[in-house]
Amino acid sequence: MKLQQLRYLRAIVNHDLNISAASKSIYTTQPGVSKQIGLLEAELGVKIFERKGKNLNAITSIGKQIIDEGMKMLAVEERIYAISRDYLNPEGGCLNIYTTNTIARFLLPKTVEKFVKKHPDITFHIGAAHPDENGAIIKKGHSDFSIVAQDVERDKDLIVLPAYKWSLSLILPSNHPLRKEKDITLEMISKYNLISYDSGSTGKIAQDKAFAEQGITPTYFMTAMDVDVIKQYVSMDLGIGIIATIAAKQICDGDIVAIPLKGIIPDCDAWICYSRNVFLQKHMYDFIESFAPHLKQEVMEVIAHSTNNEIIKLSQEFELPRY
Repeated sequence: MKLQQLRYLRAIVNHDLNISAASKSIYTTQPGVSKQIGLLEAELGVKIFERKGKNLNAITSIGKQIIDEGMKMLAVEERIYAISRDYLNPEGGCLNIYTTNTIARFLLPKTVEKFVKKHPDITFHIGAAHPDENGAIIKKGHSDFSIVAQDVERDKDLIVLPAYKWSLSLILPSNHPLRKEKDITLEMISKYNLISYDSGSTGKIAQDKAFAEQGITPTYFMTAMDVDVIKQYVSMDLGIGIIATIAAKQICDGDIVAIPLKGIIPDCDAWICYSRNVFLQKHMYDFIESFAPHLKQEVMEVIAHSTNNEIIKLSQEFELPRY
């Protein structure tokens, strides 16, 4: 068994069992990947994938176990390299962050600006966090950490920490009837088509819960994760939008106005997540603390040796930033 074969496995899984797309992502040939997977299966004596003709169409039950263990081996390899890099060049490297469009556009810039003054030799890769076919938003093994405002499923290999709380605002055309209302209610809002975030977003979860508690079933004309898309369809008068307040403050203009929903819909959660196998270098601690001041290095070092239940209990003591 070779680590390169495990890298091929990871690429195939990450590209929905499409060997062609997987091989392109790792800059090799499709026949070469197919051959190595065949050799690995022959060596192990089991089938990792079910096949339909020349295509892979499913992962076998034993294959799932093999892939899980293989990903752990690759994570250990990456951690060893990270430890070496930190020793040889603590002020160099690339910070890989997976996050949402809204966070990258409206929240990260201030942190990045402050960070690069202290760590000018660090480069960045900002990747888009999208749910996979199983609804999982966190892609372990792709990033140093993820910052998301989606519902996150905890597991034993993933550390999930509260990053901040965020509120929602209504966005609507400047001539919309609701703008004249002094005290807007959920019942008033529900009389119009809504345009808001996808299911799984903590913003959408908070909306659904608030409406359900009042026995209201709103009509969602459209869901999208990009606030500019939501604004576009609001400007076409196809519905009224519900988006993050921090985004609403920056994208609204004379034609589209924002009305805060503080006290109408509860604040939402956002999370910083990373694998327990990730080696956090000094500049990573600095970046996380700059973005989420309650997550100081000494706190993170305690968290590294805590169970998920202990982390949840400790998190209740945090004073979170609010946006």
